[in-house]
Amino acid sequence: MPIDGILFRQSGPPLKMRIAEAGAVRDAAGKRNLPAVVVVRKESLGLFAEHPQLFIDQHRKDSRKGLSRMLLGHGVRFPFIDAEFSSLGRLKQSAEALIGNARKKHENGIYILGVSEERFSEAWEFASARGTLADSDDGQSGLPNLLKPLPGERVVAASYWGESAAFHRVRQYILYAARTDTPVLIVGETGTGKGIVARQIHEQQRQGKPFVTVNCAAIPSDLFESELFGYVKGAFTHALDSGKMGQWERANGGTLYLDEIGDLPPDQQAKVLRALHDKEILRLGAVVPTPVTARVVAATNRNLIGMVRTGRFREDLLYRLIDFIIRTPSLREHPEDIPVIAQELWESKIAGPGARLPDDILSELCTHRWPGNVRELRSVLSRLNNFFGTKNLACEQLKWVFQDAGLVAGYGSQSFEEDASGTLQLDCLRTIRNADDVLHVCEQVLQAPGEGRRLSDAARESLARTRRDMQSLLHNRLYFGSRRTYEAVARVEEQLGRMLNIPSRKHTEITESARARLRPAIRQAVDCLFAELDRLLHLAAANVPAEK
Repeated sequence: MPIDGILFRQSGPPLKMRIAEAGAVRDAAGKRNLPAVVVVRKESLGLFAEHPQLFIDQHRKDSRKGLSRMLLGHGVRFPFIDAEFSSLGRLKQSAEALIGNARKKHENGIYILGVSEERFSEAWEFASARGTLADSDDGQSGLPNLLKPLPGERVVAASYWGESAAFHRVRQYILYAARTDTPVLIVGETGTGKGIVARQIHEQQRQGKPFVTVNCAAIPSDLFESELFGYVKGAFTHALDSGKMGQWERANGGTLYLDEIGDLPPDQQAKVLRALHDKEILRLGAVVPTPVTARVVAATNRNLIGMVRTGRFREDLLYRLIDFIIRTPSLREHPEDIPVIAQELWESKIAGPGARLPDDILSELCTHRWPGNVRELRSVLSRLNNFFGTKNLACEQLKWVFQDAGLVAGYGSQSFEEDASGTLQLDCLRTIRNADDVLHVCEQVLQAPGEGRRLSDAARESLARTRRDMQSLLHNRLYFGSRRTYEAVARVEEQLGRMLNIPSRKHTEITESARARLRPAIRQAVDCLFAELDRLLHLAAANVPAEK
């Protein structure tokens, strides 16, 4: 009988898993992930009790004893226990502590916790936002079996580092994308190498041809059309007599990289869509269109689906862009890749060929969450080199670099300060806009129960997806600007989870939850977001550097 479980491992986020039957738990968890904690419904514990040669029953959790005292030290048999936790947070803390103590004792076991349906549902949804582990023998799903691996990955790996299946998948997608001429959309958090992926697609397909980058977030709306499409003589006052070739035309035969396309205003989105469809552009002031042959690659860290739902991004443009979609993984989801990427950065970008980072520093880097991903990792390593050089490095020096920068991996108690870097300001602005998109979707779906109407299955599923989007955003605590803003959005996520745990048949309870708790929480969160947005825009305007 299959068993649903959530795998908590020593590195990386928890993952959903499907165990074919109790005796297959080790294969399902994967040898690389041990020691590990597997959380199941307490009703499933009886299936493990049927195999006493493999498992040992530790009965109910004793509140006077820690889990480590009850579960560690059982040799080759895997212990299971009927446990209860007051919250999902307590469950996660206990799992992390148990794994940490198992590592200290050099145990590579699996520790099975049976929990209530409520706690299991919360853990399942928490893991749903991070990935799925399904019938895997080593914790890696790799590429779908039907996708034949292409040669040439070693060349791509010289620029796009990482050894996990997720990074391997991206490199294979790069090779597949290079075999087509359709538009490509690259999505991922800030600092995950979307620009590197775009450049590699170009290098594999159109090396030697132009690679032209257009930052859609950096060009003022009134200048965007002339910058992208160009203009003819006399198109407007002060136009050059010779006219000007636009960036799209400059990229002919090569690649046009539209970075941050999610920040493009709706009126400009329509013009990009028309050019993609017709494969020709019209310079400002021109009568005759100009054919264009550039391959378009776009990238964004925004939730385009959520923006489509709220009317902020054109649905037809989205469908034109997702002929080929590539998702760049975050370091938080794949901490096993941090030592590989850190060493590559240290040797190729910072300290020079042959330089090596000590193992204790590599281990310390793995303990941080990296909301800024590889960009933030490179910044920290650069600061380490600037202060301490490349020899005789110690872990204390790395910790000092974190503390001095006020980072603490972006999850300390610090609020956004007036002297924050421009990059951080921009990342905060993007996160707040994304959070506003998600809250708007949530508010729209909640209109039905808020007005006393039943919540349909489709609406419930939409809210579940919205909650996952919210949970993903809440990983980047630093990017909310202030603790108050972060906690306001976190309260919405918590209340939404509670409402979704109410059975569908309890219509009155759902209505009351939507009216009395969720909708007020959303209004408060939106107020906080707008206040933070105003403050950030004020700071950004005050810190705009003078033109050279």
